[in-house]
Amino acid sequence: MERAADDAVISFRGVRKEYPDGTVAVHHLDLDVRRGELLVLVGPSGCGKSTTLRMVNRLVEPTSGQVLLAGVDVASQDPVQLRRGIGYVIQHVGLFPHRTVAQNIATVPGLVGWDRARTRTRVHELLDLVGLPPGTYAGRYPNELSGGERQRVGVGRALATDPPVLLMDEPFGAVDPAGRRRLQTEFGRIQRALGTTVILVTHDIDEAVLLGDRIAVLAPGGRLDQLAEPSAILARPATDVVAELVGDGRAVRMLSITCLELVDLEPAGANADAAVGVPIGTPLDVALSVLTASTSAAIPVTDAGGAVVGLLTPDVVHRALRRTTLEALAASE
Repeated sequence: MERAADDAVISFRGVRKEYPDGTVAVHHLDLDVRRGELLVLVGPSGCGKSTTLRMVNRLVEPTSGQVLLAGVDVASQDPVQLRRGIGYVIQHVGLFPHRTVAQNIATVPGLVGWDRARTRTRVHELLDLVGLPPGTYAGRYPNELSGGERQRVGVGRALATDPPVLLMDEPFGAVDPAGRRRLQTEFGRIQRALGTTVILVTHDIDEAVLLGDRIAVLAPGGRLDQLAEPSAILARPATDVVAELVGDGRAVRMLSITCLELVDLEPAGANADAAVGVPIGTPLDVALSVLTASTSAAIPVTDAGGAVVGLLTPDVVHRALRRTTLEALAASE
């Protein structure tokens, strides 16, 4: 049996999806998704993002090629059992309206035979994890929740049996912009904490840059145009499709994935006040907002213990941004 790469949880091997009318949704895709990474599929409408995702849990069957999960061809597995072992989150959540939040999250544990005590403990753990206190939310029904809260429940339900793989298809698309950014940040925290392998589909390059460990840009016809870390995608788009997707906001997007490092900072004076500083490792877009709101031309940067390790100035922002861009360019050569 063909095996995937050693560090790959999901592998696409020469995968093609062609419909009876001749439409090619995915064209000979070769792609590995590494253990514990969040891989984002992004591209224009009709480029095969969702089709690619759904071939992992056999909601769509490939015309040719193989999709391997932990080295085993998914076509050889029972689709019902396969799907019970894979988390799946869609844009409009699909919560059962007649079931409480707790009952919705307990759906898959019930199907696989967990007892009540184990299920109840897991439900409460997940509600805490997604930021919905069990005492407040466990007994509520979906129509009593906001869009963002329903999406959090959907994420909790998908993680209920701690699946090694989570598939997410435009998971935050139905949430308002402010709520969407909060959900993105919260989900990024959850994914890093759990180490779950995730494939996320989005049309939003900002979401891809914010969340992705790597980004796979698909072109019309389901062709893989570029696969790289977010910084490399921004610094050196490989094709016109990628360049158009990234657009003119390349530098602004680079700010969100560049963090303050010691090498970038100006030396601190002896009287620098740590109380008004920002922590080392702060994303540049956040640091720049703090600096812009300050009446000072320089603000302290502190380490984990609260000690001042340097100063943040406009020159520091430019230096850090240039460093990240040059690193991305070197990595993409």
